[in-house]
Amino acid sequence: MGHLERVTPFRFMLAASAVALLAGCSSPPAPDRVATLPTAGSATTSAVPADPDNGRPRERIDMTNAEAVALSDIYETCMAQNGFEKAKISTLPDPDQAAAKARAACVSKDPLPPWELDASNPHAADFVHAVVQCLRAKGVKYVNEEPPQDGRMLFSFGGPENDSASITKGMELTPACEKDVATQGIGK
Repeated sequence: MGHLERVTPFRFMLAASAVALLAGCSSPPAPDRVATLPTAGSATTSAVPADPDNGRPRERIDMTNAEAVALSDIYETCMAQNGFEKAKISTLPDPDQAAAKARAACVSKDPLPPWELDASNPHAADFVHAVVQCLRAKGVKYVNEEPPQDGRMLFSFGGPENDSASITKGMELTPACEKDVATQGIGK
């Protein structure tokens, strides 16, 4: 049997946007000026900096769960199209090799963490520390900064006893603390 993929409104909008973008780019307007090379003593203009994310999508602190899932779905669909589906992992002869091959093919669709939580951001540790302090100030008893994992700065709830009140309260208050800290400019 063939594989049918359900088209979600998000994917439809993404496809429609891509078609509109391509249609708009099909015939570029004639340039107003001719580009020239700078000569000795002439002023130079700086080139537009390269995309630091290499075209990869980036999560945002203020994303809704639906937006985050949509980014993740694009990546998971690419992985499946390239031979790796988590649901079918037990049927693969070499799951590690299949995963590595699919990841290499889909790297451009793998969402990066929000910049504030990106381990490559030199200020991300400050952001996590400030969020943890905010959560503690709001009454989350067990919240800790954790070492980065998979390029993402982390914090955890519950402590050694897995305190359910800290987990519940921490999960509930995290978005507000992250937004408060981000508006202060910490982690940028």
